[in-house]
Amino acid sequence: MTPRSRQRGVAVLIAMLAVTVGTIIAVNLMWQGTLDLRRAESALATDQGTLYMQGAEAWAADILRQDEVDSPQSDNLGEIWATELPPLPVDGGTIQGKLEDLQGRFNLNSLVDIRGRPDPIAMKQFERLLMLLEIDPQLAGGVLDWLDPDTEVRFPNGGEDSTYAAATPPYRTANMPITSPSELMAVTGFDRKIYATLAPYVTALPTGTKLNVNTATPVIVASLDQMIDMSTAKAMVEARGNHEFLDIKDTFQNLVDKDMLRRIDGSSEHFLLTATVTLGTNQMVMRSVLQRDRSGITRALFRSLGVE
Repeated sequence: MTPRSRQRGVAVLIAMLAVTVGTIIAVNLMWQGTLDLRRAESALATDQGTLYMQGAEAWAADILRQDEVDSPQSDNLGEIWATELPPLPVDGGTIQGKLEDLQGRFNLNSLVDIRGRPDPIAMKQFERLLMLLEIDPQLAGGVLDWLDPDTEVRFPNGGEDSTYAAATPPYRTANMPITSPSELMAVTGFDRKIYATLAPYVTALPTGTKLNVNTATPVIVASLDQMIDMSTAKAMVEARGNHEFLDIKDTFQNLVDKDMLRRIDGSSEHFLLTATVTLGTNQMVMRSVLQRDRSGITRALFRSLGVE
């Protein structure tokens, strides 16, 4: 091979190497540009979705205010707030939402009174609820220990700091009211399966909040007293339908203890808004606990994005 031929071969190799390096740099720049564009689109969608979800809260507040004006003495499943909002088009996607009455569920914080002392009536109801759902009723002791301010373990299924100190990582009991039912996942004896079974029937509201039997499910109605079996509860809810019990006291006075009768009602102040915003390939879900006072003003007590 002549020197000139060798020079040509080296030049071709250098040219190929330059093209390869240039291609790699170009592809890398394109990839980084695509990632930057995706990040910008995601950030924009997050900001836009947040504004839409705030709009959903305003929509819910308006619906609840009007409901308070129209029927201040009753909240039932036949009212407009209980109608799920179907997906509606917005700029770049859709939004949908639904309102649920949280006072139609068992309030976990009712297991203790305002002084932090165990409430035996609520405890018995919670144990009945667990049995109706085929969950070990002794788990109620662990929830009570999670709430009460003392450090005394309730046997056989209670748990205080000494119980949770052995966990990985170790943690302590809350010893205060629950802010979200998902806290049950941290209570001894509970796992994901048990929580998934129980979650639709429990909530975390201020102690002393009454239960609305106009929106309660048969399981919740049956948990009110051992005299109400599931067949009776189902018949009562079926007769009620999406309306209301015309006279709650007359309906329940021969079925529940007089102390329990004082704890049930036909109207509500606390609702759960679930708003879902879809913008392109981005989806955001917000769960907002709303409180409506007797003047019709609604405010958010708790919000979570993406998780319960």
